[in-house]
Amino acid sequence: MKADVAMGRSRMSIARGAIRPVGTAREFLALELGSARYGDIVSVKAVIEAIRRDAPYMRDTDNELMEEIVDLTRKLGLAVLFDSRE
Repeated sequence: MKADVAMGRSRMSIARGAIRPVGTAREFLALELGSARYGDIVSVKAVIEAIRRDAPYMRDTDNELMEEIVDLTRKLGLAVLFDSRE
């Protein structure tokens, strides 16, 4: 199963089943958002929670992760829900 971080839904992550640890936040995000469709809404809170849960070795701060999320979602044509402070 793949984590569905769009619309705040969360499932088991594809990164957890990867053969090797995902090296960078951008690689992790690419795996997580790979099945999202143009126009889907991505929850910043859900993505950061997925990274912290499935890739605890990542040293990126929440602000650095948010910057990567915004950059990648923009390139993929996804919308961003800024709900990380809730």
